[in-house]
Parts: sequence; structure tokens; C-alpha cells
Amino acid sequence: MKQFRPPVNAYTIELPAGLIDANEDISTAALREFTEETGYINGKVTKVLPASYLSPGLTNESASLVRIEVDMSIEQNRKIHTNQVMNDGLEGCEKDRGLEKVLLPRVGLLKALHDLQEREGVKVFAALYSLALGMEVGESEGV
Repeated sequence: MKQFRPPVNAYTIELPAGLIDANEDISTAALREFTEETGYINGKVTKVLPASYLSPGLTNESASLVRIEVDMSIEQNRKIHTNQVMNDGLEGCEKDRGLEKVLLPRVGLLKALHDLQEREGVKVFAALYSLALGMEVGESEGV
């Protein structure tokens, strides 16, 4: 996701994310937010990592990374995936907040993030950078 964030006075590239509503578990919240922010439907949660703390010296804010598999045989999901940037399917409040979906390659994700940063001056969310670095290590080691 790309959106303007006033605290850093810049556009950021982030993972789809959001808050957990009352009486909602992490998996349910993750699927809801993923659909709201990407338009992909019928995702399936395959992994939920324990909460990690983003800046424990300043706040108790935590995040749980969730792996979601998307059924690409569904026509709506295929249509979204064939476009590099497509905002159809975003819920109204997400469009109003100026969210923009950005599809990046899984292989070479770290380079794609660096390229975006250089070309557009965006800031990259730390968890996304960490994920991309881990994926690059796995790629280089054939994992």
C-alpha cells in the first residue's frame, strides 16, 4: 500500500494493515483489512506470527504478521493481479484516505523497494523492509 503519512511528511510503502475490532481475532481482522485495502477476496490465513513490538522504547504498539494465500482462480483476484496499480475494490474509506495499491514482485522485492525509494522518494515501513531482506537471503541461499 502506498499512502501519504503526515508524521513523516512523505508517501510510504506499507503492508496491508489495520486494527483489530472488538470481538475479532487476528485472523479475522487480517482478512478483513486485506480485502478492504487490496480488493482481493476469499483469502485464507495460513500463518499468524506472535505479536512483535515496533518501538518498545516509546510505545507498547505491537503488530502480528499474517500470511494470507489468495485464490487466483477467482476472476476478481485475477483482474486485480494483472494490473500493476489498481484501486478498484478498495472500500470507500480506503479510497478517501488516498490509499493506492502497489503490486511488487516477490522475487527481487528488496530491489523493487529500493528502486521505488530512489525514483519516488517514498519511505518504506520497517516490517516490509525486514520481510524483503529475509526473502532476499532466502533467494540467495536457495531456500
